[in-house]
Amino acid sequence: MRSVGSEERGAGRRSGDAVRFGWVLGVVLLFAFAAGCSTDARGEQDRPERTGPPPTRPVAADGPDPAVLAAAGSYWLFTTSTGDLLAPVRHATDSGAWGEPTEAMARRPAWIGQDEIWAPGVIEVGGRYILWFSSPTDPDDDLSQCIGLAVSDTPGGPYEPLGEEPVICSTDGPTIDPFPWRARDGRLFVAWTEYHYESGRPTEIRTSRLDESGTRLVGEPAQLLTDPSGWEQLVLENPALFEQEDGTVRLLYSGGFFFTADYATGSATCQSPTGPCERDTPGTPWHRSAAGVNGPGGMSVFRGHDGRLWTAFHAWGDQVGYGAGGRRAPHVVPLDELPPLP
Repeated sequence: MRSVGSEERGAGRRSGDAVRFGWVLGVVLLFAFAAGCSTDARGEQDRPERTGPPPTRPVAADGPDPAVLAAAGSYWLFTTSTGDLLAPVRHATDSGAWGEPTEAMARRPAWIGQDEIWAPGVIEVGGRYILWFSSPTDPDDDLSQCIGLAVSDTPGGPYEPLGEEPVICSTDGPTIDPFPWRARDGRLFVAWTEYHYESGRPTEIRTSRLDESGTRLVGEPAQLLTDPSGWEQLVLENPALFEQEDGTVRLLYSGGFFFTADYATGSATCQSPTGPCERDTPGTPWHRSAAGVNGPGGMSVFRGHDGRLWTAFHAWGDQVGYGAGGRRAPHVVPLDELPPLP
């Protein structure tokens, strides 16, 4: 399976994102054949609380799979590994912008085989902050992705790896893109993507309820969405869930090839936090490329200190693809300023 890792490393990126290129090509071939350390704790505690929205200008030149944590009266932006940082995190500054990225992870987790993590998601539980992430377990196998945890007493870290093993792993293919979230009734959940190279089953988005600590799965995982086709090009990833004011559970997810302008975000309506979910518009994505914002995906959802629902997602600019000199910049936008959900 071909990888373009060398191209991306030359562009100042880790090889991890390039693996998606190999994955999506592998999925297509398979189914065709089968039919941050951030500012220290003192600095965080000394900052005045923010009661308004998060910064929206400018975020960064590069930062795939962004997730924003609204906590302790401020905001922190986490992304997939970039440059020399394993877990990049940016803190909202007093001037209303995002600061420079720093390292959120206290040390490299013992179980990961490569110096990279993907699509981190952070949630506060009982005064403790829990960082969910995915990473390869095998130094020589980029497809050996599993999901692990790290914890911190402060939002920006340092996050100490929790345990010596991943918490979600599959022998059937890569397990990526964890999204921890809290339902309106206080229950905790995590959703993720599973690829199935060994069995040939369609890619699926799965979920599980979490215990009160937010670190252990409860019961058997459930399937939220599967059978990607059409515009999704056999790809389902980056799940994000939230509840609307009327209690309706919505699922946002990415589909298509991340290195093209066809990458986009779809939406689905779920019967409950554990599904099942039904695509809102099966034939078309909900959020797609527009002028200067190409391939929007890797979306997460959070509630700001202003009470509004916000999104964080990445997109290429006018240069699409690392080979063309492009970068996937994070965007932080209120949900109600994106196209209306179906």
